[in-house]
Amino acid sequence: MQWYDRSYPKIIDADIVIVSVSDDSTLEVLSSIQGPLTVHTAGTVPMANLERTGVFYPLYSFTKEASVQWKTIPFLLESSRSEDMPILEEITRLIGARVFHITSDQRIKLHAAAVMVNNFTNHLYTLAKEHCDHYNLPFEVLNAIMRQGPDKAIALGPEVAQTGPARRGDNSTVERHLEQLQNPATKALYQTLSENIKKRYEL
Repeated sequence: MQWYDRSYPKIIDADIVIVSVSDDSTLEVLSSIQGPLTVHTAGTVPMANLERTGVFYPLYSFTKEASVQWKTIPFLLESSRSEDMPILEEITRLIGARVFHITSDQRIKLHAAAVMVNNFTNHLYTLAKEHCDHYNLPFEVLNAIMRQGPDKAIALGPEVAQTGPARRGDNSTVERHLEQLQNPATKALYQTLSENIKKRYEL
């Protein structure tokens, strides 16, 4: 296995080249490499229009400080030639991850959903911590419910797992919460989400 930085050679003697660069640079780098099967790991970039190419995309949020449990990670695979797909499948199995055959169009749509379940929820955690800090409250008391939420949504399905004052139609509690929120943007977001939940459950 060989790693290259921005000074990568244009001709690489390898069975496969995996390109992991910014989305804006992905297709340019792919098209500049000659010879082997060349795939990319970008969530929203279509498969390149090349003879031997594909996609090797882990649908996961990688952070340097966090450990990775590969067996839980889905890899979304795509290849321009059917004979190259077994190569991508074997690499995925060797690292213990899960194989999914997903087209570029499907992957881009899944990426939008991934932002909602990961990036948006993490932003809500940030706002909740800001709220706790403002009132000098221990944020760690929320850890249990933060862990419970995803597990319950996976086990039961998100619609069944939904709870809270908006789900119950408890308008007085929603109003009390809005009075406590000091950040106007956070207050507006809380209200929008509460109204959306109430509308979904017709309360």
